[in-house]
Amino acid sequence: PEHGTTLHDLMRAADAAMYHAKAMGRGRTEHFTEALAAEIAERAQLESDLREAVDKDQFALVFQPQVSASDGRIVGAEALLRWRHPDGLKMPGAFLQRAEETGLIVEIGEWVVNSVAETISRWGKLGIEQRLAVNISQRQIDHAGFFRRLREAMLASSAPATLLELEITETLAMHCSSEVIEAIIALRADGATVAIDDFGTGYSNLSRLRELPIDRIKLDRSVIEHVADHAEARAIAHAMIGLVHGLGCEAVAEGIENEDQATVLRVIGCDVLQGYAVAQPMAEEEFLAWARGLEPRRIAS
Repeated sequence: PEHGTTLHDLMRAADAAMYHAKAMGRGRTEHFTEALAAEIAERAQLESDLREAVDKDQFALVFQPQVSASDGRIVGAEALLRWRHPDGLKMPGAFLQRAEETGLIVEIGEWVVNSVAETISRWGKLGIEQRLAVNISQRQIDHAGFFRRLREAMLASSAPATLLELEITETLAMHCSSEVIEAIIALRADGATVAIDDFGTGYSNLSRLRELPIDRIKLDRSVIEHVADHAEARAIAHAMIGLVHGLGCEAVAEGIENEDQATVLRVIGCDVLQGYAVAQPMAEEEFLAWARGLEPRRIAS
């Protein structure tokens, strides 16, 4: 046989082709290939490495500042996940999808919840009173229990909820269950804020958006990418900022790459700026120095 010399090898090859066919959609057939075998082996290795990362506490948070567009004052930061893999630092795009597929996102999410609560508690004791934003995944938003555990973690760490912001993508926000919305409202009643992330990439039901308990809306980088060099892009961003303000929310621009973009966004009424032109994600110690004004800042008003 072409794909094995033993019954075990042949069954493993058949299983691999079957699972790949299922992943590609219903009613499909797939032939086993060496490329498929390599892909499956790579995915299995990634899953194994992720399990080890959870067991050995290999994850870390970095923090990207958010500043007021009007005066450059720091108003918050976004907590971003990193994996300290033995082969080097890995970005979320390299592993989060696999974590979602295997369910490991739940354990990773628990780590993030506890780390964010502990971080906010530390910052509060140091007199750092900027909010910390944390991204909510598909798996987490499907369960109201996640938000209850987050609330419990904040209470256990004596972390003020006023320094917590939940970031939910536009697409996920459109499908929140009533139970999840109630859990978010409970956190918001404690003082937490809620932001819609990646706005402009989905198909929002605007009446639904109006009903959600939100405080800020983050324009996706694709919305602001060409504001400095295309009048049409500028007009679209301006209109979207007007919509955000009409909903009673602050407008946040993320993914800002240069000062020209920042200047335009400031002129058309954006409230908060975030991106590499403002500051890159940084370790906690570096962020605290930056927040206290001990590190140089790239963008001023």
